[in-house]
Amino acid sequence: MWDPYSEFQSAILPNGLTIHAAHWPGRPWEAIGFLIHSGAEHDPVGLEGLAHFIEHAISENTHVSSKNICAFFESCGGFVNLGTTSYSGASYRFFVPADKAILSRAFLIFGQMLLSVEFERCIEQERQVIISEFYRQYVSNVKLELDTRKHKALYPGFWLERSVRPLGNPESVRKITRKDLQSHYDAHYTPANMSIVGVGGMRLPELIELLSKSPFAANKKGARTPLPMPVTDVVPPSETRYNFKVSEQNFNFPINASWYESTAKIPGSINDQVMGILKESMDEVLNDEVREKRALSYAVGCYIYNFRHFYEFLIHCDATSDINGAGEIIENCISLVGNRESLVEKTKRYVLARNSIKDLTGRNVCDNALEDLANYQRVISLAEIGRNIEQVTMNDIQIALQYLRPERRWTLIIEP
Repeated sequence: MWDPYSEFQSAILPNGLTIHAAHWPGRPWEAIGFLIHSGAEHDPVGLEGLAHFIEHAISENTHVSSKNICAFFESCGGFVNLGTTSYSGASYRFFVPADKAILSRAFLIFGQMLLSVEFERCIEQERQVIISEFYRQYVSNVKLELDTRKHKALYPGFWLERSVRPLGNPESVRKITRKDLQSHYDAHYTPANMSIVGVGGMRLPELIELLSKSPFAANKKGARTPLPMPVTDVVPPSETRYNFKVSEQNFNFPINASWYESTAKIPGSINDQVMGILKESMDEVLNDEVREKRALSYAVGCYIYNFRHFYEFLIHCDATSDINGAGEIIENCISLVGNRESLVEKTKRYVLARNSIKDLTGRNVCDNALEDLANYQRVISLAEIGRNIEQVTMNDIQIALQYLRPERRWTLIIEP
């Protein structure tokens, strides 16, 4: 089995910058990703959205305009992403020919952007862009109120209690000052708190040489944000069920079906391959029982979000005419998974087989390595993933299922 993640070699520059490179001989391109190991999880209380605001404003305050940055990468047939912020970190990417002159120019641009920005321009412009971005996600106050209610019920004491999205909220974004941007950037955008990933035609020593001649070699005081300790248990939500009746709202459009959504918080100490097999098994049972046998919904399934401290496990059932019947069946499905060892073993075989035939591009591998570094601060090989899948037992699944009991979930029922 080809395992591109086992091919990574790593080095640390004298200033603390970590580089991970996978050399693919003969490739005429190089995919590069940058990860800042601090994200929305590290926003100060009352300034939610600060990390995301920095990501927005950073490219508007470099020596080269964002328009000219994009033009440079387009001129060589490449691609650039000027920033994405998650709860765990902020990432930046580019894809260019494996040419030392082009890479030197790209490292100059990104080195200045990620290590030596002074926030002076376009702050108010980006503030309005971010607020508009928030309202594109929340066109209705109702959705925001429901998400806020869920977060307060499930995540007391954690950053998610006060943040429904990494971009913060309009109230907190309006409070952020130029000084806030600069001090947070100076503290977190440092070589020691940064990882660079390279995949393609360049060898690790070649990348080190180029980076050593770029602004990335600068000495800037800082430290790596430590990985959070996964919780080993979670408290039940303060509220377990909320019924929302559309007829009691002043909506201008009719809704004739009901929706079901139920969310559990599961300890991050559980191996993520256990969570993946649980999701796949639940998806199959839900599809069989809710859609195929009873046609209660066209779309029913699970989603998992890894917040490092814990996982969010969400069960969603779209548009059903019998919300009570669908809810009862979903409870039965959760119980069914815990008693169907043959299903879990079949799911393991499928997940193992899928793991062995991944069709990956260089950009895929670069992006996935960045995700691994954000979650674990190391790159995970396919071989390690395979071993973890093989080690999953029925007992592991049953331990995870205890956090899906009704009293441990926040369930939202939306009715006409």
